[in-house]
Amino acid sequence: MKFLLCAALSFSTLNLSYAQWPQDASDLKADPKANYGTLANGLKYVILPNDEPPGRASIRIYMDVGSLMEEDDQQGMAHYLEHMAFNGSRHFPGGEMVEYFQRLGMGFGADTNAHTSFKETVYMLELPKVEAKLIAEGLQLFRDNLDGMTLGEKEIDKERGIILSEKLSRDSIEYRTQIAGYEFAMPDSLLPKRLPIGIEKTIKTMQRQRFVDFYSKWYSPKRATIVAVGDFKDVAAVKAEIEKNFADAKGPATEAADPSFGKITTGRGIIAKLHTETEAKAVDLSVELLSPAENKPDTAENRREKMVRDLADSMVNLRLSELAKTENTPILGSEAYSYEYLEFVQVTGIMAQCAPDQWQRALALMETEIRRAVEHGFTEAEFEEAKASFLKSVELRAAQADTRKSRDLASGLVSILAAKKVITHPSDDLVRVKAALANLKMEECHQAFVESWKGQDIQIFVGGNLKLEGDSSAKIISTYRDSQKLPVAAPAKKETAAFAYAKIGEAGTVTSQTEVKELEITQAVLSNNVRVNIKPTPFEKGTVRVGISFGGGKLVAPLDQLGLTPFAQSTFILGGLKAHSADDLRQLFASKTIGMDFTVGDEGFMLSGRTTPADLEAQLQLLTAFMVAPGYREEAERQFRKNLEPMYVDLAHTADGIMMNKVVSYIHSADPRFGFPAIEEMQKRSLTELEAWLKGPLATDYVEVSIVGDVEVKAALEAILKTVGALPKRDAEKPAYAKERIVPFPKGPSTQDMPFETEIPKAIYDRVQA
Repeated sequence: MKFLLCAALSFSTLNLSYAQWPQDASDLKADPKANYGTLANGLKYVILPNDEPPGRASIRIYMDVGSLMEEDDQQGMAHYLEHMAFNGSRHFPGGEMVEYFQRLGMGFGADTNAHTSFKETVYMLELPKVEAKLIAEGLQLFRDNLDGMTLGEKEIDKERGIILSEKLSRDSIEYRTQIAGYEFAMPDSLLPKRLPIGIEKTIKTMQRQRFVDFYSKWYSPKRATIVAVGDFKDVAAVKAEIEKNFADAKGPATEAADPSFGKITTGRGIIAKLHTETEAKAVDLSVELLSPAENKPDTAENRREKMVRDLADSMVNLRLSELAKTENTPILGSEAYSYEYLEFVQVTGIMAQCAPDQWQRALALMETEIRRAVEHGFTEAEFEEAKASFLKSVELRAAQADTRKSRDLASGLVSILAAKKVITHPSDDLVRVKAALANLKMEECHQAFVESWKGQDIQIFVGGNLKLEGDSSAKIISTYRDSQKLPVAAPAKKETAAFAYAKIGEAGTVTSQTEVKELEITQAVLSNNVRVNIKPTPFEKGTVRVGISFGGGKLVAPLDQLGLTPFAQSTFILGGLKAHSADDLRQLFASKTIGMDFTVGDEGFMLSGRTTPADLEAQLQLLTAFMVAPGYREEAERQFRKNLEPMYVDLAHTADGIMMNKVVSYIHSADPRFGFPAIEEMQKRSLTELEAWLKGPLATDYVEVSIVGDVEVKAALEAILKTVGALPKRDAEKPAYAKERIVPFPKGPSTQDMPFETEIPKAIYDRVQA
């Protein structure tokens, strides 16, 4: 069920005192830069000065109200009411509101300025300037959201078609599977009966009075929180404006308590459900244990407890990642997880995706790997890698804390407040995490994992392109029980080797260096003809972006090997290096903040990564290693082939796939270098072809290195000279053959059947590279 619930936020079914902030009952230190306040009517606010981007601000009003507050004849009301906020209010008539705010320079409308979930409705504004007038008008609009919607009958009726159209657009494989998953997992809960989009019957029939009833009952100052993040020079003025707009807001005479969410069904033992979607690209499986949420307060100890449990899942996921790459593996990808949802249910589980004919082997693998971790625990190498990766992510957040964007911060604060957590500063988080990791024992992670998997109520959900004759539930349960009967061995211990490409040769030298003063770019030519561009920027503190471009890209793709470009983009990095597999590299660089990507552009190949100033040399070492010793390992080709069918389903049956397929092919005049061939042709592509195509460009073609970000020019040049500068001499000029390879193709109706290839939608390539 993880794939059904992961997009939702976590909220409480309990009404804490509305006057209380989470930090009031916690030992965690609240972010000292944030200013907190509560008005006499219970409305709360958080103001956080932040100067990225300069001169702008992001403001939100979070309402602790969602679809779970609806009654049976109001299903879809919370979301419908969110739409009505843009159809007329006390100060902004419906026909003028959107146009007015757009004239002020804001992107504005129901789709961009609000969202509704099970237990939250959030209205959002991005202010193009931090001016008193704009802040005042933004807060005035939020006050209208709170208690000033006009809810005109004509406007309500006019909006019905829009809501119904939105509901129709959501009627997808994923949505139908989501509903089936909720009904199976929590039959005695309110959740399956209160999906935010609602049901067609109530959307068509709800009259104005029911809107008024819901609005007056739930939109109370005590359920409202204002979040303001931006380049505020006068925080006191922002506070005063909040007071001015909201101090006289009144709630109902009696505050309504949250409804009961129902209960978590127990005592069912092992149960299973098959939900069939014949057009699905694959089969999704989940094995889960559900229990009532513990609703622990947000304290340092409880955050440590969650970290310990998360590290256990991380170690299991390291194994699952490797298993997904093995020969004859039944899974396309898999993940273990543990989380609280809506502070109502604790979910512990594992999910996987597989081809329809592999569901039994995939389910057995899932059961086996959970039991392996329960019975035998983890290895020291897994523990060290998991800790290093976790610490690395916390360090990165701390390093980038001062350059976080106000838009992201504002939305993030809403999520934290909705979850009733303490808003902490990343630098304080880093201190706490370092201390917690310093004395953490591997056995703690093992015990936490064992405890969370205790229980007899196992839920197995299978959804997707699978049909089973007869009693499908019995067949699924039988497969699971058969796996439980088999013994499971302890995980094999692996030794971590040193990185084999830390030094590939003698460092190069700089033969020429110039400054482009107006652009603040340093350019250099190295002794091996590699060109260098370095641009220090202050926009992302602690972040450095590195790119190495070479060769001719798509314009030199072999015309007799159609599809080699997407094959290259999917397999080159997954193929690892000659001395290290992709999993080896993940382990070797677990303590480093580095990235690794390979793309084929129109006129060049690109190796790129995102790193930190401290890890820049390690990033360049890894990128350079892929230029001198790419591995072309068979597991990369296997993984590509097993994901081909799901990828082609996405290309044919999703909006992104159709757009990127048909349209891009058309605008490139049906040039086959910008198109996917038929799947039968794609299946012919091989690592042997890829190696032959890239051999020349990797060895001799013109190379240009570009570094942008929080970097010093001298340090960057020194790192480049020891890595890319140590390569053998390269061509001094860009390739001249690009134009010679352009082949004219006719435009016209025939192109609609020509598949494309270009920058493939992330959702599609994520599955190929998982």
